[in-house]
Amino acid sequence: MKNSAKKHEISLVEAANSGLAGKFGGFSFGGEHPIGVSAHNQFPPGVTFPNGARAALLLTFDVEGNYGNGLGNVQLEMDNYRRICASFKQNGIPATFNIVAKMVEDNGPDFAYPMVEANCEIASHGYYHDLYHRHGGNRIYAGQYGPEENRSQVFESLEILNKYFPEVKGVRLPYGHFNEHSYDAFEAAGLLWSSNVGIDDFIKPGQGFGPAPFQMKLGDKLYPIVEIPLDSQTYDWSIWMADAEANKTFVDAVQAYCDMRGMEFVRTPAGGVKLWEERMKEAIEKQSVFSLLCHPVNLAVNDPRWHDPVEEFLMPVIDLLGKYHHEGRAWVCTCRQLAEFYLQNI
Repeated sequence: MKNSAKKHEISLVEAANSGLAGKFGGFSFGGEHPIGVSAHNQFPPGVTFPNGARAALLLTFDVEGNYGNGLGNVQLEMDNYRRICASFKQNGIPATFNIVAKMVEDNGPDFAYPMVEANCEIASHGYYHDLYHRHGGNRIYAGQYGPEENRSQVFESLEILNKYFPEVKGVRLPYGHFNEHSYDAFEAAGLLWSSNVGIDDFIKPGQGFGPAPFQMKLGDKLYPIVEIPLDSQTYDWSIWMADAEANKTFVDAVQAYCDMRGMEFVRTPAGGVKLWEERMKEAIEKQSVFSLLCHPVNLAVNDPRWHDPVEEFLMPVIDLLGKYHHEGRAWVCTCRQLAEFYLQNI
């Protein structure tokens, strides 16, 4: 759709009732179960992972600067990747970085090269991170809309990322909002994995998908893409710690998690580390998979309540993952590695 004038902006609610949104899918981060979605060929618990590990742990980052909801300093976010990735190299473990392609287009690829040097995975987080409105003009990026918008979001992001980082094989859509047109675009692009649905059901019991990878069925169509559910309700401490009002839903979810496990709810970087440590241990005990989600731009916020969130929160988490990996208790892997393992063993 290529129009010179800006069109009427349509909200998510309007889109859902407009016929533009497709028949199936939606948004699961608010505790909802997207319409017409069913999980097939779920990875069974108790699988032995590489090196005899009892669990698979994945640390994933949504690299989105201020194109999303982040309030941190984008230059500081980009500068932080060098020391973050140095910690991955030191611990001998990888992570997955889902990058908004517009961020590379506007700032160049240099900030992401340390990720490659640390043997981490580069994946797509779409071209642009604004899915709350339908925009006129030459580019329309909205995962909840039709085939053209979804193909643009996916293919234009891959076109930019693959200039610098060949063989991008995975995607997480902004806000995890999708429909059948999204997955048609993933399939057409030859992607291996996606990660758009939540593990948990603390907000609305019974609505979570659980941690096991699966293949998604939307209506009558089963897609070959490996779906990797992620922690969407206790994720990075700065989301639920920094603003109790704007992120009340997530604060309530974390509080519910802590109450269920008899944990003190401490809204500090150290409290966030303790929470993620508990979730890692839980995955190991259950011999399952757990995908953590972090937004690095939210670790680039100046606030008198903390000193340096990268040092106080993220570095201890990476050290914990390295410890569990080298002890053989968990396999710390990228989303691509897990997807390939799934396809070999399902």
